[in-house]
Amino acid sequence: MGVMPELGQAVEEMDWSLPTDVQAEAIPMILGGGDVLMAAETGSGKTGAFCLPIIQIVYETLRDQQEGKGSKLSSHHSGSTHSAHWKMSPYDRGDAMAIDPEGLLCQARDAQGWHGTRTNKAVVGGGKYYYEATVTDEGLCRVGWSTDKATLELGIDKFGFGFGGTGKKSWGKQFDSYGEAYGINDTIGCYLDLDKMEIKWSKNGVDFGKAYDIQAHLKNERFYAAVTLKNAEMKFNFGNTPFKYPPQGGFKALSNAPSENVVQSRIVASGAVNAKPASNAPQAIIIEPSRELAEQTFNQIQKFKLHLSNPTIRELLIIGGVNIRDQVEVLETGVDVVVGTPGRLEDLISTGRLALHQCRFFVLDEADGLLSAGYGDMINRLHQQIPKVTNDGKRLQMIVCSATLHSFDVKKMAERLMYFPTWIDLKGQDAVPETVHHVVRLFKIRFL
Repeated sequence: MGVMPELGQAVEEMDWSLPTDVQAEAIPMILGGGDVLMAAETGSGKTGAFCLPIIQIVYETLRDQQEGKGSKLSSHHSGSTHSAHWKMSPYDRGDAMAIDPEGLLCQARDAQGWHGTRTNKAVVGGGKYYYEATVTDEGLCRVGWSTDKATLELGIDKFGFGFGGTGKKSWGKQFDSYGEAYGINDTIGCYLDLDKMEIKWSKNGVDFGKAYDIQAHLKNERFYAAVTLKNAEMKFNFGNTPFKYPPQGGFKALSNAPSENVVQSRIVASGAVNAKPASNAPQAIIIEPSRELAEQTFNQIQKFKLHLSNPTIRELLIIGGVNIRDQVEVLETGVDVVVGTPGRLEDLISTGRLALHQCRFFVLDEADGLLSAGYGDMINRLHQQIPKVTNDGKRLQMIVCSATLHSFDVKKMAERLMYFPTWIDLKGQDAVPETVHHVVRLFKIRFL
């Protein structure tokens, strides 16, 4: 099933000779990167079915970071700073900005702050250039152009020019009305004229006219396509595919900029903004409906990882009834996998002590129990805060375990939150249809 020998050894020592049915089905699916919905009886081995592949992927990620690879990341992005294609740079971005492997989809799920990024190349010297940015998920966006000297929060200094979703242009912390507001599914055209030294934007093909004159002292600066997001997502087209709204007036796609006017980003792989993960941001979060189940899952994880070392996976149990200061201290020293109950988890997340921006696995165990206990809104809130694409370009995986997959609430949640999940149902639907109602009537029998 692709499980590491060290995990196999731990499993053998637990007297597990063969995988159970649910493990044989689920482990390859999770290792392959898919979302999984599973239903199986208690004692079927479902905890191992999701814990084993998660532990393996977390370990492999930590090992790559320790060896300085982001090589699965670096080799994949090896051209990010010297690529034939224009893309957003994974090395020049804020700590909660996630960029997909192609460098064209950007997402920041921090609802409290702005996070930005710039392209892996810039134009300089002259010419007229254009790219498009489409809003793919609601949130706050600001898109435009910046120089090397600009901060990643576009438009708050005098070296970057932004146009925000509220219908405001921004430069030097000055926000003025321009054009009109935009939102999900709108496409913003970004124009840079280095011959006339002007910047303008369009919305869905409607040209809003000149927004800024570029100051003369910026004439020889490098200009990057740039974006800053707050709990939002945008997709970019630098000209490698046809534009939705082709520019007029001699503007060229950035991808067609003359080589003599194109320079590479000064920020290279070794300078990755978020090369070192935050200590309080785990890669996996497992939510259990009760303290007892959380403890059981936590204990299983400790047994599974017994033979994994260098690096060591750091796990934390977050439940009520334990001094919260002890849990915060562990978070500050570093944690990779968190197992917890909803109340204490949300306390730590809402106060910023537990961060979600590096989460790759979101697991709901006994999901029907969580929903029946009224935690549906909390699950929605957490899922909304977790980036759907991690900082190294991996898609968030969601795993849901339930006593039955035929619960209406579980089905609706899966449709809403999960990405084409694989259903593994080893329990089956209840034999009695939901349309059949059971009625008990008591009779008092008298004997003559």
